[in-house]
Amino acid sequence: MNIEEIITIEFEGLSQTIMQYSNDNFIKSYAKKLLSIEFPRDKDLLIKLVDYLITWYTGKIEEIKSSEYVVSKESHSKSYEILLELKEKLNN
Repeated sequence: MNIEEIITIEFEGLSQTIMQYSNDNFIKSYAKKLLSIEFPRDKDLLIKLVDYLITWYTGKIEEIKSSEYVVSKESHSKSYEILLELKEKLNN
């Protein structure tokens, strides 16, 4: 998928996955902001949001995967992978 397809197809699910899990208002705000991105106009903002969310996920993904209370582990893994893929595409 290209960047526009990722935004159109994946951002709603990615954003909802993060907002349902996190109680950190900053992280929830970043995830919500993804839904209003207009690419390529907002490319710089998108890069920042992706970086913030990757940093957050990097610190949380193992906790999420091992928690008995998280029911959507696969959704979090997919969201993290999408963010990493998107970062790579934005850097090329």
